[in-house]
Amino acid sequence: MYIPCPAFLLWLTLALCLYPGEGDWLQASSRNLAPDAVSRATTYNTYSGDLAALQDGKYPPQEATPFFWHTKGILTFEWQGELPLEKVGIFVGEIGNNFQLRAYRGGHLDETGTVREPEGERSTLLEENSRLTDQWVQIPFGEGVLADNLELRALGSVVIYEVEIYVRTGQTAVERLGWGQVKALHR
Repeated sequence: MYIPCPAFLLWLTLALCLYPGEGDWLQASSRNLAPDAVSRATTYNTYSGDLAALQDGKYPPQEATPFFWHTKGILTFEWQGELPLEKVGIFVGEIGNNFQLRAYRGGHLDETGTVREPEGERSTLLEENSRLTDQWVQIPFGEGVLADNLELRALGSVVIYEVEIYVRTGQTAVERLGWGQVKALHR
């Protein structure tokens, strides 16, 4: 059965499907891995806040819970299998600082953040020194960076509201939702 469709509805559908926001009109999709990753904060340095709040999809101006490293610290993220990393996004609050990203293939950091055992192979080391506040900080990875765990090092006191880890998922305009994202939508 044929149902007539107004031109405006067709235009709106195309605009929403083909325009992903900032940047290119049609681009390879990526997926936020952070809600599905096993994450923890190392215990050597003090912090306040709930680690789960960094992956709940909430950041200012929404009502969001801050995570505050008092001096410096390391957040670790681990997932199953090596994946191609695209970028890490960090929503920084009223106190900004420098960051360092270390991506690894294998190995893991102990609870204190002082020993990597086993070491694993470091696939990249990136630094971000803009000290931006109250906005997203984006740290892109080069092509072909594979990892199964990541260390996000805050090199001084910092307030963080959200961390997103994007992996490349192929040439499509449709983004797949991970289970963590589905749970966050229904809170």
